[in-house]
Amino acid sequence: MAIRIGIIGTTERECSDGLALLDLLADHGVTVDITQRPAQIASDQWIARANTTAPDHTVRG
Repeated sequence: MAIRIGIIGTTERECSDGLALLDLLADHGVTVDITQRPAQIASDQWIARANTTAPDHTVRG
């Protein structure tokens, strides 16, 4: 299952920190692909985007 995540902050640092938190998902087998590095969209607004993909836990037998 893929999930799109948007991170909005008032500084580039806030967006970067938000993306860094997504790295914690890797400990659980989730793949994180950064689709947009922090970019300024207004004088005091920044955005970053990522897609996550969870591992397939389908039981086979």
